[in-house]
Amino acid sequence: MARQTNYTEKISAIEAKIAKKQSEIKTLKAQLSSLKNKKAADDYKALTEYMTANDLSASDVLEFIKA
Repeated sequence: MARQTNYTEKISAIEAKIAKKQSEIKTLKAQLSSLKNKKAADDYKALTEYMTANDLSASDVLEFIKA
């Protein structure tokens, strides 16, 4: 007699794995977003410190970039 496969159980197991991975992806995306925000803040801080140290205004920097 051939062994019967329980497709419902297998489908449920795979769906559970997918849900777990989607949750992990959501967590990773949140971590990525947080790190990008921290990097942007650090970059902005470095830029403003440089501008202050060199007595540059935003318009000075923009003129230099456009040139």
